[in-house]
Amino acid sequence: MNGPVDSAAWRRGLAQAGRRRPELDLRAERRGAHTVLTAQFVTYPFHLTRPFRLDPLRPEVATLYMQSASGGLYADEDLNAAVAVGPGAALHLTTQASTMVLGPAGKTARMRVRLAVGAGGFLAYGPDPLILFPGSAPDTELAVDLAPGAGAVLNDGFLLHDPQGLGAAPQSFRSVTEVRIGGRPILVDRQRVAGADLAAPGGPLNGYRVAGSALLLGLGAALSPEALGERLGASGVLAGVTALPAGCGLGVRVLAHDGASFQTAMTAVFAAAFTARFGVEPTPRRK
Repeated sequence: MNGPVDSAAWRRGLAQAGRRRPELDLRAERRGAHTVLTAQFVTYPFHLTRPFRLDPLRPEVATLYMQSASGGLYADEDLNAAVAVGPGAALHLTTQASTMVLGPAGKTARMRVRLAVGAGGFLAYGPDPLILFPGSAPDTELAVDLAPGAGAVLNDGFLLHDPQGLGAAPQSFRSVTEVRIGGRPILVDRQRVAGADLAAPGGPLNGYRVAGSALLLGLGAALSPEALGERLGASGVLAGVTALPAGCGLGVRVLAHDGASFQTAMTAVFAAAFTARFGVEPTPRRK
C-alpha cells in the first residue's frame, strides 16, 4: 500500500524561510487493531491529550484533543501544524473548546495546517469555531492530501463576539482550504470578508452569529447529499449541501444563531461521515 504524503517539502520550506519545526507535528500509524502515535512534537502554545479509544466497535479509531496553553490565537502569531495519518489508520483530531482570536487591529493572526492521509486511512479534523473579538484578523490555511482510498471530514467555523456590546467588529476574516487527491489539486475554497461587513445587519451573516464549512471526502456513495441534509435539518441551523468536483465528496455551509446549534450541526456532520466510513454511529465526544 502507498504511504501517506508527508509534509517534508513544507518543512523544508519553513527551514529555508528561517522557521522552526511546526508547533504541532504528529504522525499516526496503524498497529494491529489500533491507531497509535508514532511521532509527536508539541510545543507552545499547543497541548495535546493522550489518544482515547472511544468507539468499542471500531477500536482502530484514536481520538485526540488539542488544547491551547496561551488562551487564544493572538495578533502577529504565525502557527503551523502538520498531521500525517498512515495507511489504514484512523484519527479524530478535535479541540476541547473554541479558540479566541484577539487584536489589536492592523495585525494578522495566522494558523496554517497541513494534513496527509495514506491509502485506506481516515482523518476527522474538527476544531471548534474561532471566536472573533473586535479588531481581530484571523488568516487560516488548511491543506489536505489524500492517497487513493483515504477518507476525511474537515470542518471549521467562526463566531462574532463583541463583549462590550458596542457594535465593534473584527478587522477581517480570511480562510483558504486546499484539497489534493494523490497529489493532484481537486479544489480550493477561498473566503475573505471585511469585519465590518460580517457585523453589518445585511452582511453575509444576515443576522446569524456563527458561520462554518465542512468537507466530507472520499466516502463514495455511502453518503448522499439528501441523507446529510436530513441530519443537518434536525440541528436548527441554515445549511446547504453540495457535491464537490470530480466526485470527491460533499461540501457543507452552515449559518447558526449560536454556538450550541452550530456545534450540534458539526456533530451531525462528523456522525454522518463516521457512519458512512465505519458502518456504526460514533460514541459522543465529550468536551
